[in-house]
Amino acid sequence: MIYIPVGHLKDGMILAQNVNTEVGGNPLLAKGQVLKEIYINRLKYFNITGVYIESSFSNDVEMIPMIDEKLKTEALLQLKSTFNDLANTGKLMVSTIQSLKDIAYRLVDSILSNEEVLINLIDLKGYDDYTYQHSLCVTIIAVSLGNKMDLNKSILKQLALSGLLHDLGKMSVPKTILNKPGKLTDEEFEIIKQHPETAVKLLEKTRLISTMALQGIQSHHERFDGNGYSRGLSGDNIPLFGRILAVADVYDALTSNRPYRKAGLPNEVIEYMMGNAYIHFDYEVLKAFLKSVVAYPAGMLVTLSDGKKAMIVKNNEENTLRPIVRLINNNETEYTDIDLLHNEEYWNITIVGMGYDDDSTDFCSVSDM
Repeated sequence: MIYIPVGHLKDGMILAQNVNTEVGGNPLLAKGQVLKEIYINRLKYFNITGVYIESSFSNDVEMIPMIDEKLKTEALLQLKSTFNDLANTGKLMVSTIQSLKDIAYRLVDSILSNEEVLINLIDLKGYDDYTYQHSLCVTIIAVSLGNKMDLNKSILKQLALSGLLHDLGKMSVPKTILNKPGKLTDEEFEIIKQHPETAVKLLEKTRLISTMALQGIQSHHERFDGNGYSRGLSGDNIPLFGRILAVADVYDALTSNRPYRKAGLPNEVIEYMMGNAYIHFDYEVLKAFLKSVVAYPAGMLVTLSDGKKAMIVKNNEENTLRPIVRLINNNETEYTDIDLLHNEEYWNITIVGMGYDDDSTDFCSVSDM
């Protein structure tokens, strides 16, 4: 399978995976579906950034999920239930929080059983319910970072719960503000800034959330230089969970389509975040982050510094900026795999950008129908 941005999809291409938009609902488009203009327009309508397409050129490229589809669906449904209960009643049910704790612990078990799998958020995104998808993605990133930082399992479980609940306070923010396409006014931003404290006050009443988890929720918008909110903490005065969640929160937000901003590509967002070390983020957390996420997901097309086009075959955990790539030859029937990290002949070759153009997707499988 090969990853194709929606803007480069063509009639006749065949989906290699289901495309989901509704939590617990039927797929928007099913695996094996032959694309037509009407289906491509539907993907654009739902802000799907790209999909995996069948290709004989990449039949051996595997997408290994960090969590299975059943657990992902359960987590999203439980998040939806928890957030909706709060929105409708203004209260949190003890049973609901207990169910979410169970989900958090199972997520940790799943992530730890797949330690060799790097985070590919393309596999996790797609659902139309941004709030729930975002909470799950932040949790997966945070737990993976915490694991790379050698946090023990019991601590990771508290971190997972903190991640799932970090945006709970946004249920008190009007949707007109949350989804505003333009710049927020000062008054609107002040309302947004209250959501961490709002969540903590609600969760403290349940007496089911640890102090560490609450601290993470309260401090996930703090900045390393002290210019964040809600308390203006800086450096190591920011609780560890807050420093981890800050990285996870920003990465998922910037790689997601929002009403006021298009999604950035993983490699672009990683470069931006590294440029904000010691400003927005703790550099030690960023180092763990680089070992956890992939800058170039498997199946993505890229351009190399020698001008050649290639496809990402597999990422090297030691350095995700130097993956194994498959060179696309002119006849597009033969190929060569190159390890940019371990093959000395290619140490001077770097990835300089995406590799999508009108001709680069011609080797995708196309239906005769």
